[in-house]
Amino acid sequence: MKFLLFSLLLLCGASAAVADDIRLAEDPQWLALVHYRPGVFSGCRGTIDSEDFYLAENGRTDPAAELEATVRLFAQGDDKDKICRFPARYIFLKNKGMVDKIDVKCEEFDRFKKDLRPAGATLLFTDAYMNNPSSLFGHTLLRIDTARKGTQLLAHGVSYGAFTKGAEGTLLYAVKGLAGGYYGGWTVKPYYDVINMYNNIENRDIWEMKLNFSPAELEMLVAHLWEVGHTRTRYYFFTKNCSYMLLEVLDAVRPEAGLAARFPLHAIPLDTAKAVYRSPGLVKGVSYRPSRRTRIVFQARRMTAAQRQSLLPAAEGKTAAVSDLTEKERAEVLETAYQYVQYLYVAEDIELAEYRRRSFALLSARSRLQVPAGAKEEKPVGRTPFAAHESMRVSVGAGSRNGNAFQEFAFRPAYHSLEDDDFGLLPGAEINFLNLRLRRYDRTDKTVLNRLDVLGIRSLSPADELFSPLSFTVSLALAREEDPATGREGYVLNGSVGAGKTVAAADNLYFYALAGVAGGYGGFLPRNQYAAIELTAGLFAGFDRLKLLAEAKKSFSSSSFAERIRYRAEAGMPLAKNWSLAAEYFFDDNAGKDNDEEFSVSVRYYF
Repeated sequence: MKFLLFSLLLLCGASAAVADDIRLAEDPQWLALVHYRPGVFSGCRGTIDSEDFYLAENGRTDPAAELEATVRLFAQGDDKDKICRFPARYIFLKNKGMVDKIDVKCEEFDRFKKDLRPAGATLLFTDAYMNNPSSLFGHTLLRIDTARKGTQLLAHGVSYGAFTKGAEGTLLYAVKGLAGGYYGGWTVKPYYDVINMYNNIENRDIWEMKLNFSPAELEMLVAHLWEVGHTRTRYYFFTKNCSYMLLEVLDAVRPEAGLAARFPLHAIPLDTAKAVYRSPGLVKGVSYRPSRRTRIVFQARRMTAAQRQSLLPAAEGKTAAVSDLTEKERAEVLETAYQYVQYLYVAEDIELAEYRRRSFALLSARSRLQVPAGAKEEKPVGRTPFAAHESMRVSVGAGSRNGNAFQEFAFRPAYHSLEDDDFGLLPGAEINFLNLRLRRYDRTDKTVLNRLDVLGIRSLSPADELFSPLSFTVSLALAREEDPATGREGYVLNGSVGAGKTVAAADNLYFYALAGVAGGYGGFLPRNQYAAIELTAGLFAGFDRLKLLAEAKKSFSSSSFAERIRYRAEAGMPLAKNWSLAAEYFFDDNAGKDNDEEFSVSVRYYF
């Protein structure tokens, strides 16, 4: 980390106009306050795009010029608007003895601090939200803990995100997010709104990391949030996203942590949260806030068979269904049923009038019981995502396709496959991005690109009597294929989407069925393209030390290339936290033509 900071200092220190003997323009905190990062070829450049964030004409690329302009601003002391725009820079320069105390009243900044009443800071990581492309990898944000007595629900959440223009389709949103088609900025909202959005509406678990900031560091954090709160920056899903920009803010408070420098190419929210968690002395405590759905599932699983049988009728307002239970059991059912009714209303599964009717019936019945509310209530214990395997993966393996032996090298920048160890991650969820496979066949002694999975998403969320989520798949891949009718080989760009349902036969055994459409383009194919309807059935077993996946997919197509039944089996077993052993088997029944069969084993390393 010291090397990364030193490299940035060398790149950014070309100007001869240095503030003092210690070369203040190269101070890591100054570089962090103005958000300088190494340039593409040389020098450095500020990541903030707002022109008014820089006081010098060339301040975006010259830290010394920007420092001189900032010192001049505070020394002259006559431009109140700009002085009040940069309280963090003022604190930095005052601590360095470069400026004197300024008698300027900054009313708006003072109101900002008064509203926050800061007493601490907490970094939050929320689970992935599979229904939103911008949240597939989770999300990070800050909470400014309040000095107000009582719950931290009265604190404020601070988040960076893309500013969109009205409702836009998922595909357009994803394309613009990848290409920097949005500007991003900072928002501050009450923490109870944050909880309502992530915990209750999107049903995402939240992990809260209490940051070990001194009063001076907390003062700097609030001042710098005020500075960046007036800026905008080009938003990119994988680089300058919510998590990366948050790291730049934390670096401005504690530059020796060097957090942002660890992510020069891409920043995945969970990876950035791990970096904060592992930074020495930065985190002093972690707490878990389960989502409403997690709490309901946990309580329902602890119930007796008689309690579970009465839960749904009670949630429909039929409180007589609990009459045969003990008073304690009745209290547990009624409380869980009330949470479930809240879930249904937020999900827009019931109307307001029905929500009120059911809630009144449940609360009235609960009020007649002598058991105190929430008495000895047990809470879910989450599996910390900070102990999950790393996101990037490299693997080496060997196998055989139709009797032709091969060796394979694979690299995946992100993120998680079903056969990977899912400790700390969403069970049944898979996101593969830019998964590259290179293969050398013994028969030809040539190395070829076997497959590039541009994007592969699978969500197998089991349905039960309480919840009925949609399971779905999305895939876009370039693959080396063989036309079974002609024996010709070439590359095909394949795309598919599918949706269906998953049911859990046990906590670690899922069965799923999906229906979808697929299509592809390849120069060697009949008419250069194909389209197909796909039906898929499979099972997924997720044991602690072993993951198994088996499925059959029937494709209906007028193209001889796509008309087939594909059988697939995969297994993964962790050898250590970031090592695993994997095996894959494929068999394509090509409707009476030459069939394809392939088997391989590989060793995988996560980093």
